[in-house]
Amino acid sequence: MIDSQPRSSRLIRVLLAVLAALGLLAGATLPAQAATPPSYVGLGDSIAAGTGGSTVTNVPCQQTTVAYPVQLGGNDLGCFGAMTSDVIAAQIPQLPSNTRNVTITVGANDAGAGAAVVSCFFGTATQCDQTLFYSTTVLIPELPAKLSATIAAVRAKDPTARITLTGYPLLFTVSGLPPAQQQAAASINAATLLLNATIATTAWRNGAGYADVTFRFLGHGVGSQDPWINGPILTPTGLAPGSYHPNDSGYTQGYVPAVAPFVR
Repeated sequence: MIDSQPRSSRLIRVLLAVLAALGLLAGATLPAQAATPPSYVGLGDSIAAGTGGSTVTNVPCQQTTVAYPVQLGGNDLGCFGAMTSDVIAAQIPQLPSNTRNVTITVGANDAGAGAAVVSCFFGTATQCDQTLFYSTTVLIPELPAKLSATIAAVRAKDPTARITLTGYPLLFTVSGLPPAQQQAAASINAATLLLNATIATTAWRNGAGYADVTFRFLGHGVGSQDPWINGPILTPTGLAPGSYHPNDSGYTQGYVPAVAPFVR
């Protein structure tokens, strides 16, 4: 009979048996292999978390299975309501060193986007105007310094990471809304364009990438025939977290193809 076991393998088995008999392997442990850092981590707010999509996996942060970092094979640290200060204080400390790609979706909460939507669609015209004026003349102009600090914090934790900031979709397809809502929707869309321009410019000035999603969502806002954005989701206590956030199609067909070139 031909012995199919390689000779080197048999010699190793004999050697291990001898060592075991001599007690030299008792309590011996193999050196632990270093954990491989993830190639991609997503940081940011509810958009990074995938809020508004189906199947919530983390209730406090409203993370879902369709979050774009998850669909692109990354680790998702995004959290509902996060501002730049939260990303710096709570998320970047969790970022493993030597992560190859980092995306950041943040700035909308710093700019008061949620307050603007509530004021414009559930308040008076005066409240809408005042909220948008404060957002566009005070909060958004403060954003470049905050975003720059966020990028710097990532680089301090992981100097080799490739960093990409993402923009936000226009929430509304204005022509499909009732006439009474069209002016408010157009104003919010305009403020979003200003927010995106601010994020893109800051990314460029800090040597980071920028993933635009504006054109992918055109024709798919609230009011369209095929919305990729949830409308208001009312609960007994107010608006559900997923209100005015992308749905499954928005994350899968909007964010994933926009971000994918930056994380491969």
